[in-house]
Amino acid sequence: MMLPFLAALCAIALILGLWLLVTGTIPAPITEKTKHPRRLTPAQRRRGATILAATALGGALWLVTGYFVALPALPAIALLLPHLLPRSSEKAPIERLNALEEWTRSLSAVLGAQAGLEGAIITSRTSVGDPIKRDVSRLAARLQAGVPTKAALESFADDLDDPTGDVLAGSLLLGSFRRGPGLAKVLDGAAEMISDDVAARREIEADRAKPRANARIITVIAVVVLLLLFVANPTYVEPYKTLFGQVILSTLTAMFLASLWWMNIASRSPKNRRILRTTGGTR
Repeated sequence: MMLPFLAALCAIALILGLWLLVTGTIPAPITEKTKHPRRLTPAQRRRGATILAATALGGALWLVTGYFVALPALPAIALLLPHLLPRSSEKAPIERLNALEEWTRSLSAVLGAQAGLEGAIITSRTSVGDPIKRDVSRLAARLQAGVPTKAALESFADDLDDPTGDVLAGSLLLGSFRRGPGLAKVLDGAAEMISDDVAARREIEADRAKPRANARIITVIAVVVLLLLFVANPTYVEPYKTLFGQVILSTLTAMFLASLWWMNIASRSPKNRRILRTTGGTR
């Protein structure tokens, strides 16, 4: 009994040492204000505590059940699970577009009061939604710093990194070349287009949420059934206690996790090609 216990402790120490080594080798930027290395964020501390708990649980399961595969499997699952379960990748872009629509209407109202384009942008930054507040603040800061309007708007489009944002930036670029009262109407039209885009993306996201929910339910059912099988009918799974059986069990577990990863990748929304820039890929 003592030998497996010491082996479990050594394995736990090895896993924790590898995690600390990887965490310690990640470069931490030094801010101008503090001049001190970055500390672990609450999310990183929670992840470390989760991995520690999973490692301890895996060692306990190894000692109780004899399945040594539980020791490396549980920490690996705890580390990879947030990246394996299918989840939405469109929530943040939709919120950004919704805030962009509201800002466009606000900017149109300011321009309707006979304000200049640059002055309207600087004035409107106080009424910007949080999802794009940083981007609009950067645009206003560039304009206040004397950056040419064309360059500032192109940088703004790059910050948004969205084809719908390119349409708005393109409208503002056109307005910077051809000054006149018609820009407010153009912005009203752009706001309507953004609103239609938000509605379409929400509808598509609602349709994609159904298979993601089904995948999560199937995963939970499969895990519960397997656990009940190992607990309620140990004779049936007795061959997996051998060395070769645990290798097979590890392979099947890895294939299951790989299928979850593939499903997560397949459920992500492809990133549309930009209009003002040539970009692509996936989120």
